[in-house]
Amino acid sequence: MNLNRATRLKILICTESFHPYTSGIARRFKEIIIRLAKHGHRIHVITGCKGCESLTNEPDTLSRISFSRLFALEFKNSLDCSLPFLLPQYGILKAILDFKPDVIHCVEHSPAATFCASIAICLHIPIVWSSHTNLDYYIPLYIKPFIAPFSLWIYQKLRRTFLNLADYNLTVSSDFAKLLVQNGIKHKVHVWKTGVDSKMFNPAYRSQEMRVRMFNGHYAANKILLVSVGRLSPEKKFEFLLEILNKFPQAFLCIVGGGPYIEHLKPLFPPNQAHFIGFLQGTELASAYASADYFVYASVSETFGQVYLEAMSSGIPIVAAEGKQMKEFFEYGVHGYTWKPDDVDDACQALQKCINNKEALGHNCRQNALNHSWNSAANQIEDIYLKIKKSNEKKFNPKGLFYFLKWFVLQIMILLFMVPFMNVAKPANKPKLTKLNPPIPNFKFCISLLSLFALLGLFINFF
Repeated sequence: MNLNRATRLKILICTESFHPYTSGIARRFKEIIIRLAKHGHRIHVITGCKGCESLTNEPDTLSRISFSRLFALEFKNSLDCSLPFLLPQYGILKAILDFKPDVIHCVEHSPAATFCASIAICLHIPIVWSSHTNLDYYIPLYIKPFIAPFSLWIYQKLRRTFLNLADYNLTVSSDFAKLLVQNGIKHKVHVWKTGVDSKMFNPAYRSQEMRVRMFNGHYAANKILLVSVGRLSPEKKFEFLLEILNKFPQAFLCIVGGGPYIEHLKPLFPPNQAHFIGFLQGTELASAYASADYFVYASVSETFGQVYLEAMSSGIPIVAAEGKQMKEFFEYGVHGYTWKPDDVDDACQALQKCINNKEALGHNCRQNALNHSWNSAANQIEDIYLKIKKSNEKKFNPKGLFYFLKWFVLQIMILLFMVPFMNVAKPANKPKLTKLNPPIPNFKFCISLLSLFALLGLFINFF
């Protein structure tokens, strides 16, 4: 797409999940940002991910992309997610003031993203907000049960407050869009197209060498090779796949991914039926998909599972738990088969149906994936940025200070009623982690002060 100088934008994106971190969100923004830069736009990324500067090896494209890699907390050995936690900080304000963006794109509803949005409101800069993760599902899973309902209420309040200030709201599936509207988002929530790199994820990457490697010394020509790709965490329900293996002794499962939860999972799976190969990227990941016979996945927590589309593009049928996350691109009996969640007999029947019709299903998967391109997704978001761009004159909006106060109070409530009650990973044979930080001096005084702020927050947020 050729743009004249007047329509080239300065776009600031605030995201915690970014290259080289492995996730569907990180993959999406890598592909989108590279394409926007090639269209002539200037992009500035605020993130906490180390190595973000290695986004692309094309010098001309990289010259239009800049980064603010700010201080972030690392929980690699503590939480079920190794994603750096980007803290709200002065660097975010400095990046916005120095870059002078035409539009700010906030990703998810983290403290850093909502802080960035508060600045945007003060400076009268248009906001695009994209919601990718259904925390309504995750909060009850990761927060202690006695406080989880109140924690969920706080989070939904924060999400409602800030998404209703956005100029344009996006999410990745129609079902998640409906959920957001039901939760009080007043403006229409639009579905942002998802793509897949069909040149990278391609049946041509099928490799006998990779296939043997995935069996980890247990290769046999008559065995069925299943592959599952994703972050190893409780909600992904990898344990359920063990039940399928118990009823399918001729099947072997290769799990691609990592995380602290691996220390719980690995002892459960017999080495002659499963192999944890770890993180794979690039052509290795593409080869792992293409060299397997079927893609299996037991999770129903995704709003949109990028891994399904990558597997389909690689020409392998899908066998997965039934869920709304595949609604946008998957057709039962055409691209694979699904099972009723937690029903192992139904899962085995789904796998057997795929075995009976492997070639046709694989062909259908590949053809369908070719209809989902990153170019189309990039063009869609580019049109949105151009649509909401306002005057180059940035006027200070004093009303924005009120949202700083609301942001501050909501963060205090999160610190009080969410963070202390998070379930941390408990790796096997390791002591339980009880603190993420050193003891705080005058602890009772600090808690009393924070409680007062929380009460103030309840008052402010009810009018």
